[in-house]
This record gives sequence, structure tokens and C-alpha cells, in this order.
Amino acid sequence: MRDIVKEIKSKFSNQDDFFIEEELVYNSTIYLIGFNTLVDLTKSKLYVQQMAASPTSLKALFINLSDQINVDTEKIIKAVLEGNLVIISQDGKQNVVVDPIAQNLRSSIEEPKNESPIQASMDAFGEDININVGMIRNRLNTEFLCHCSYQVGELEKRKLSMLYIKGRAPNDMIEKVNQQLKQIKSDIETIDDLNKQFGQRRLNPVSHLFATELPIQAIHSLKKNRIVLFLDNCPFALVFPNLFSDMLSSINDRNFPFVLSFMLRIFRVIGVVATLILPALYVALVSVNPEVFKTDLALFVAKSREGIPLSAFLETIAMVVLVDLILEAIVRLPKSVGPAITMVGGVILGQAMVEAKLVSNLLVIVITAVVIASSAVIGMQNSLYIRLLKYPILILASIFGILGVCTGFIFTVIYLASLTSNDIPYTTFRIEQKGDTK
Repeated sequence: MRDIVKEIKSKFSNQDDFFIEEELVYNSTIYLIGFNTLVDLTKSKLYVQQMAASPTSLKALFINLSDQINVDTEKIIKAVLEGNLVIISQDGKQNVVVDPIAQNLRSSIEEPKNESPIQASMDAFGEDININVGMIRNRLNTEFLCHCSYQVGELEKRKLSMLYIKGRAPNDMIEKVNQQLKQIKSDIETIDDLNKQFGQRRLNPVSHLFATELPIQAIHSLKKNRIVLFLDNCPFALVFPNLFSDMLSSINDRNFPFVLSFMLRIFRVIGVVATLILPALYVALVSVNPEVFKTDLALFVAKSREGIPLSAFLETIAMVVLVDLILEAIVRLPKSVGPAITMVGGVILGQAMVEAKLVSNLLVIVITAVVIASSAVIGMQNSLYIRLLKYPILILASIFGILGVCTGFIFTVIYLASLTSNDIPYTTFRIEQKGDTK
């Protein structure tokens, strides 16, 4: 293998989807070079063999294959990154850049079902891990994009890929994640099974991984010094580590002017805070600290609860649990009937509860605001755990009133700030290349 081939091989030594295939043509060895996530190697080899049937020399074959002949090493590397097939003679003196038979990266690509991009690309990841990696390479054709592949599981072997940008993601984080993935012995059936490999968080609803089905979001995370994982038969990119800022900002926000983008993030912050404290605030002000209200407002609240036999805490718990059941039913029921049944059921049931004097009109407004606020954050899992964290604050508010609301909110912030993923705080906003966080 000549120096030029060795140089290219060392350049892509961190790429597990890189190939160098030997092929015999005219009793001489040639090397086929490229990425198997971008190039269909089997069909490309067949194409080269068919083209080699008529010419009588290697030089004539290269001329027939392409007009990009005998280019320098820099252009060869660029051609490989762009998804071309490079063929080099055994002595390394001749080479050609060929437009290959490319992998079909769009055959199984559909529009995203769990995320709604605005003014952005509408394609989403699929279940084929090679297609997913190819979609990243197709958009981010840089030699610094590194790809490591693994086989994980005991009974069910599954492919796992790790992508990162060399020089961006901290070396200590890459090494630690690499070791954790190599030590996986048990079967990985769900995303949470993979999540547990990065450290068990007892009774913790916050994941180490942030799932996205948008290639543009995964590429943005790579550029922000993070690692992206792909699991075979899983149509999501799993970004490590998951950060608090992931629920507040999205790459799609950058399609708008800065003022509008900043406004959207402020709204999401308001949504998180409203989801956590609005039900608890209602209970605290109605049942524990009504003196906070002005007289006319206190009379209005008292009138809205006139004839209701349940305490403020019980009616709030009943409504919050009912709404969470409705949201879960929307997800579980068939899409053709789910939204209609749950919407009609929710409206009719809510109206019936108000007319039966089981809950107040004011509480219905509060719960509706909470549902809308919890849906403003990015990521279904983030919305779920924020909805879960409102229950402890609600219980504290029923006992201690406003003091319980403030104490519960502060302890929630402290709890989130205490979470780490491989020593990277959950509440950090930026991962530095040297591994320090800010």
C-alpha cells in the first residue's frame, strides 16, 4: 500500500464507516476509498467492473470513469468527505474521483412526527443507523467529524454509533463515554436502558440523553461540543449530555431575528415556571393565605368556590390528575379518534364538574393555563418531568401556603442544579472544548 493510501487511511482512522477495498483489474490491484454510509459499495464495485470490461489499460479505465484524474491528496480527502468514490492505483501514481452510486438517504425519510420545525428542513431520522449517520455526514462533510461504532447487548446484539467533532467535544468526555459504551453487557431495548449506562439516578425523572428526530438539531449539538449517539432501530439522535437549556432553545429559533428568538425563549421560561407553581399558588392563596388578596378579589374567589364541597387542595389534585390522564390518553389512543375523543371528553367532563359544583371556574382557568404552559417547552420528556415536579410543590403549598410554594420552587431549582452527567452540570449553558463548563 503506497504512501498516499496510508496517508488517507491515517486521516480517517477515527471513522468506523470509512472503507478501503481492494479490487483486481487488469492483473493490477486498485483501491476503492470512501464512506459506506454515503457510497453504495456493492453497486459501485459492480459499476467499476462493468466499466473495466471494455478498456485495455488502467489509464483508459480512469479516463472513462471520470475527468477528475490524478488530483492531489487534499482534493482526494475533500472528495471522500463529499461522498465521492476515490480509486487509486497500486503504485499510488494514478487516481480518479468518481461520482459513485450513492446510498439512498431519502428512501425511508419521513417528516418529523414528534417535533414541528418552522422554516427549516422537514426530514427526520429513520430506523436505519447507517442512513442516520449518512444524513449527518451529508450535511456536515468535515474531516473532523468522527464516527465510532459498537455492538452492544448480550442476547440481542444492536448497533450503536457515537459521533463527535474532533477538537470541539472535550477529550475527557469522549474517553469516558467511549469506556461506558464498551462496558455495556446487558441488552439495550429502550432509550432508558442506554441512559442508565451513564450513571444511575435513583428516582430521577431527568435523562442523561436528549432525544431529537431532526438532523439540523443533532448537527447543532455536535457544533456545540456535544456527543450524538445513534441506536439501531431507533429513529432518534440521542444527544449527550442533556442540558436544561435544551428545553428552552432550539436551532429552529435561529431562523427568526434575535429579538423574536429571545422572546420565544422567555415564553418557554414562563411556561416552565407557570407549570411548576400555578396549581400550588392557587391552593396557597385560596386555602392557606387568602389574606394576600384585596377584599374585592377575595370576595370574587370566595364566590367562585361557593357550594364546592371539596377543599382547594383536593379539587386541584383531582383536576391536575384528570388533565394528565387526558394528555396520556391523547398519546395512547389511535390518531384517527384520539384527539377527538379526549377533547370532547375533556370539555364535557370539565363543564359537568363545574356545573355539579365539584370544581370552581377559576381552577379550570388555572389548569388550562398549566396545560398550555407545559406544552411550550421543547421535548416530550422535558414536558413530562416538569409536569411531575409540580406535585411536590403542590403538596407543600397545601401545608405551608406561599412559604411552601417558594420553598418547593427553590428546592426544585437546587435539585436540578445538583444533577450531573459525567461531571457536567445539568444547568450549564455551554460546554467548553477543554472540558470546563460555564
